[in-house]
Amino acid sequence: MTNLYSIDAYRSSHIPTLPPGGHPKMDRAFQRLPWGHYQSPVVPNTMKAQLAYACLFKEEQDAEDGFPWGEAVFTISRGFFIRLQSALYMLYLMAALGLAISAFGVLILVFAILSDNPSLKDFINLIDALKWFYAVLFGCFFGGKYGRLFLASLNEKRLRSDPTGLYRREGLVRIKLKHGMFEAPFIEFDAYRIHTPSGRGGRYYNLLLQHRYSNTQLWMKGLVTDAMNPKDINAYWSMIQQYMDVSGPLPDVPIFEPFRQRDPVTEAADRESGRDPFFWRNMSNDQWRGEYESDYQQRLQHADFNEHSYHSCILDAHIQGRGLPLPDGPQGAMLA
Repeated sequence: MTNLYSIDAYRSSHIPTLPPGGHPKMDRAFQRLPWGHYQSPVVPNTMKAQLAYACLFKEEQDAEDGFPWGEAVFTISRGFFIRLQSALYMLYLMAALGLAISAFGVLILVFAILSDNPSLKDFINLIDALKWFYAVLFGCFFGGKYGRLFLASLNEKRLRSDPTGLYRREGLVRIKLKHGMFEAPFIEFDAYRIHTPSGRGGRYYNLLLQHRYSNTQLWMKGLVTDAMNPKDINAYWSMIQQYMDVSGPLPDVPIFEPFRQRDPVTEAADRESGRDPFFWRNMSNDQWRGEYESDYQQRLQHADFNEHSYHSCILDAHIQGRGLPLPDGPQGAMLA
């Protein structure tokens, strides 16, 4: 069954010599994350979404179709509709917050009216004063909530036709471009923790895969997007590496649990360890919060991701011009 994996699939124990290349400006502006030294692949802030996804396959012992995440392909959602869905979700959250806060103010107004010889006209005037305010809030609330779900259902076929993602069995990254498709081995990418202003005095952090020998990039948004904790990105990168590394099992996180038996290396490891195939799928959100969340949050905070800088990166050790001397006739590309 291990012949499911291509000879070029990523194996952390067998990394070939790679030509020189890189992006010095990116190295100066952002943190390039090291390969290897996996730590804490569980990103606690994503667990609600992960458990919900895993529960879609709760009744299936051997799930066949994982989208956008499965044992063979880790799909990266991109495009205008994805951004619009995110905007609608933010609209829904802001409207929900507005409703919660305004409800407190309305209660104060009602008590004020009740304490001063109230009449029916007073309540009619209050309703008249607030009707458009609440019409907008409820419009944003329901429009954001159900508009996002409607877009998701319309967009699924288009997303399934987009090959952009990580391909474990082949060791490839595929990126759909405007004019064709870019394809390159996973080991030809450098991972960067990108930071942008949050607008609230802090920073948003995202994971970016930058092709070492071209200007092609893949923003790894979707499961982890605009994280406030930089360690979330380090943990996400650990999970991505483990996902692509066919010398070991899939990461033990909810989104991959329904498909673990379909991956030969993972199935063998689970059989040897006696892992419960429904460990995550039988877990409720309340159980996660009550029994596991605090422990995993502490693991993440105590993980020393700075212990292994790119100077000890297992991939850099095989790249000419980084861990290996430059050849007499250099190949590859050192880009700005």
